[in-house]
Amino acid sequence: MNIEFFLNGNLQRIAITSVQRAFDVLVDQCGIKSLSEICPDSECSNCLILYDGRLVQSYILPAFLLRERHIETIENFTKSKEYGILSAEFDKEGLLSCAYCNNSLMLVAIHLIQRSLSPSWHEISDILASLHCSHIDPRAFADALSKVIQQLPIARKTP
Repeated sequence: MNIEFFLNGNLQRIAITSVQRAFDVLVDQCGIKSLSEICPDSECSNCLILYDGRLVQSYILPAFLLRERHIETIENFTKSKEYGILSAEFDKEGLLSCAYCNNSLMLVAIHLIQRSLSPSWHEISDILASLHCSHIDPRAFADALSKVIQQLPIARKTP
C-alpha cells in the first residue's frame, strides 16, 4: 500500500506493507538517524516522534497510521536557535550526559516549549516519566527548561 505523510515538513510518498511499524519506515525508508531500537518493548523512549504534535513511540505505531499525518523527529529542530539554546543550557547543567536518551530528551523539551512557554511542574514531571531514564534529574531539567524559555524571545527576534 502507498501512503503519503509529512516528515519534518517534507511530503513523503512511501510504499509500505501492512505489518511494518512507523519506526521501520522512518529509519529504513526515510533515513531518520535519531531513532533507535534499543529495547524490544519500547520502554526506552528512543523511538519517540511527534505525531501531529503529540509524543508517540514509533516502535509500536503501525506504519499505516502515518498516512496524512505530520511527523517530526529531532532532525527537524537541530538547526533551530531554540535547539542551540536548549542544547547549550542542558549541556551546561549536565543533562546531556546520558547518550542513551539525548535525542528523546531534546525532543521532549522542544515539545514542552511548543505547547507552552510556561509548562507546569506537573506537565514536566509527567512528560519526563515517559523517558524512562534514571540519569535525568527532573528538578534540574525543569530549571534548565525555565532558563531556556526566558531566552527564547531573544532567540526568536534575532535573525
